[in-house]
Amino acid sequence: MKTDNIQQSREYQAAKQLESALNDYGFNPDRFTAAIPSFHKTLEQSFMRLIIACIKFMADDSNRFIDLRNQGAHKAAVILAQALEEHKDEIYLPFI
Repeated sequence: MKTDNIQQSREYQAAKQLESALNDYGFNPDRFTAAIPSFHKTLEQSFMRLIIACIKFMADDSNRFIDLRNQGAHKAAVILAQALEEHKDEIYLPFI
């Protein structure tokens, strides 16, 4: 994927907003996930596509520097990416 001018993109700005929220010790993943059903149903599919893309990116050794701070996340992503690959024919997330 071409990342020229990534810092000017909506996606970069959204990622930075999420980074800021995650950097707060009061961030509660359970409350975040409880908000997902408030999304428009089509956007729930889009959100899942985003999560899958994040998992695949984080699993790929060539996309990131792995150190002790994120080794657990990388290992989890590798396991999940393998499961996604094994079940790729069963996963269908249309944009409707």
